Amino acid sequence: MEHDEDRLSNLPKVILHSILSRLPEKDAARTSVLSKSWLETWHTFPILSFSDAKITGLFPPSDIGRMLFPELMDDFVRKIENFIDYVKITLLRFYDNGLAINKFKLVVNNVELRGYNVELDLWLKLASESGVEVLQLCLPNGPNHEYYVLPEGVMGGIRVDTAFMNRSIKFFSLRILSLKHVLSRDEHAIEHLISCCPLIEHITLRDCSMLSPNGATNHLLESHTSGVIKSLSMDGLLKLKTVDVQGIQEVYIDSPSLEKLRYCPGYFDAPFKIDFDRCQNLKYLDLCLDSGIITDKWFLELFRKFRFLESLKLDDCTMAERINISSVQLKVLELSDCSNLKEVNIDAPNLLSCVYCSDGDSEPIISFLTSSSQLKVDMDIPIDHHHLCNLREFVQNIKPQNVLSSLSVYIRKPFVFLYEKLMERKGDDCFCSSSDTKCWWHGLKNVKVISSLKNDKNIDFKTMLELLPNGGKISFMLEF
Repeated sequence: MEHDEDRLSNLPKVILHSILSRLPEKDAARTSVLSKSWLETWHTFPILSFSDAKITGLFPPSDIGRMLFPELMDDFVRKIENFIDYVKITLLRFYDNGLAINKFKLVVNNVELRGYNVELDLWLKLASESGVEVLQLCLPNGPNHEYYVLPEGVMGGIRVDTAFMNRSIKFFSLRILSLKHVLSRDEHAIEHLISCCPLIEHITLRDCSMLSPNGATNHLLESHTSGVIKSLSMDGLLKLKTVDVQGIQEVYIDSPSLEKLRYCPGYFDAPFKIDFDRCQNLKYLDLCLDSGIITDKWFLELFRKFRFLESLKLDDCTMAERINISSVQLKVLELSDCSNLKEVNIDAPNLLSCVYCSDGDSEPIISFLTSSSQLKVDMDIPIDHHHLCNLREFVQNIKPQNVLSSLSVYIRKPFVFLYEKLMERKGDDCFCSSSDTKCWWHGLKNVKVISSLKNDKNIDFKTMLELLPNGGKISFMLEF
């Protein structure tokens, strides 16, 4: 009796590749032993992911291990060579056969870059000429490692020098670019790299810095501005959809297709500047501005300029004491650690989610002038155990009170007293004994205890306290 036809193996390669892309990396690789057809499918799979640790192990032999067992070092070096050959052979197979590479991910932990710059140059050239769309390079960085010079890499321990400006490698197919811990001698090198990516859709720039004249690095978290990439311009990118920039003082973006922007300038003595006025189709805005004051006028102009804005998140921003937020389009609003704020008036009839987090120093009056029946309001505040009565004032500051769906209270120190008081909720413990209107205590439907411990959900509260390490968190989720 003849074997039934292997219908799955005979599916078009594009469908088989789609199946592999949905499997964990190890399981996808194992399909290559199923049959000759699956081996060919694996050899043409356009998502390439390489990690030297998978071949060499997580750590090279220690100095003592090398002295006592020199064969360990010989074996380690042999594994590195095998890894380098494997990456080269794989990329050459795609290049020689005219196969497109969708994603090229390289994670290097143990290979010393100083001896393999030529190999890295070749790998990037082969990937770029194979139409790579997503490029993710994680290279070693730190005082014990050499830095890699662009254009051969774009992420990790990488240095950009002036020579890059004259290189010929172009990323005409690249859609996603992530630059982290990139060093540069030329402030415009990253701009040049971005301009070589006409189809770019997503850009992430974090912790980029300049090389000081003596070659030392000045990282962005230091208080001075020397060594900082001060300005960046992104224009002419017709496909750009997402930008996430952290640590650059001035950013200019001209892209009508941009939908999502996150900007955090970092810590500078000089004022920051962000200009995205031409991004008329912006839908999601996330800002972390530790200096400057966001005024009521700022909100008015924001929603006037960006009529499609659906999500606004402000973190660690200095605000005016009173702000008015008015938008028909707004669906998500998050305010976290916004200082000076005393009153917030929200006129957003289609708002679905409002999140407020604070350091607990002062809580503003938050009023919803109009609201959706689907609105979910979450408040997260830290309090001391003896300030439980302050919850009454805070909850009553939410108007109307029936919009509050949950309240997460972080206790600075865990106390059994507070837990028992919340769980019992006796009528004589409430805060409305001298008022005709019932207080929030009566509307409290349920109390949940949330810990940073990853334990059994059924663990009792006292055991949770005993297991909680220093610095651990316990929150009370109050549901109304």
